[in-house]
Amino acid sequence: MVVKKIKVSKALSKSGLPEYDYSLNPYIGCLHGCRYCYAIDFTKGDPARRWGEIVYVKINLPEILRKEVKIYRRGVVGISTITDPYQSIEYKYNITRRSLEILLENRFRVSIQTKSPLVLRDLDILERYKDLVEVGFTITTLDETKKRFIEPWTPGAESLMYALKRLSEKKISTWIFVGPIIPDVNDDINDLMRILDLARETGSEIIFDYFRSHVGSIDMMRKYFDQSVIKKILSKDYLKWWNNLINILMKYCSEANIRCVTADEYWKNISRRRVGEEKDLLFFAEK
Repeated sequence: MVVKKIKVSKALSKSGLPEYDYSLNPYIGCLHGCRYCYAIDFTKGDPARRWGEIVYVKINLPEILRKEVKIYRRGVVGISTITDPYQSIEYKYNITRRSLEILLENRFRVSIQTKSPLVLRDLDILERYKDLVEVGFTITTLDETKKRFIEPWTPGAESLMYALKRLSEKKISTWIFVGPIIPDVNDDINDLMRILDLARETGSEIIFDYFRSHVGSIDMMRKYFDQSVIKKILSKDYLKWWNNLINILMKYCSEANIRCVTADEYWKNISRRRVGEEKDLLFFAEK
């Protein structure tokens, strides 16, 4: 593991995702080393070339952010879009915690997405500003053997389940991103149903997505995954597989009264709502 401190001239970036006005990425690279991660395609230099091994810490980001919140229009900030804001080095550097507090103190709305229970460390801030924040967990599987293969250095599934339940108990808005779902890897229906049951228990919304092929991420997958998996992803029947699976999942969601949506539907609805509306009058989907 290599950790390098860098200084940046900008904290907030205009987001390319329709649900966010801005993105904030405290780190470049990610030590979770997920073997499917699309973020490798949006990361430059050594952190991309040695994915999961090298991370740059934006050591002065909170100071830059404190200036930007005084001049930028308030909006929704995604923390984070191409790194995990609560990866292990956050224990030491506290870039995410400091940034979160600055944003919320200045009435920016924040959507956190992570794979780490370290977010519970900041429960004091989240409770104080629960009207302005939501927390999303990416959960690809609750099967620990599969998880260790596809996400080798992420925290265990049990710890994520605990964190989600704890936030729910504190009445903090939560959601689960179930993705990417990869054929013959983490598409076991019983495993996915367990995630849905967790969502029902915690009152979390579910967003489903399939693996979307990018140059860097598919090249990384070729190193670790069986070639039959790669062939399925690149085949003309790939979306047929997805449609069959999502129909089963959505049927269960409907029967169990769980709020579920595909990523495509989610983005489409957000984009439609953006038209003719003030961005800072919007918060999160369905709110």
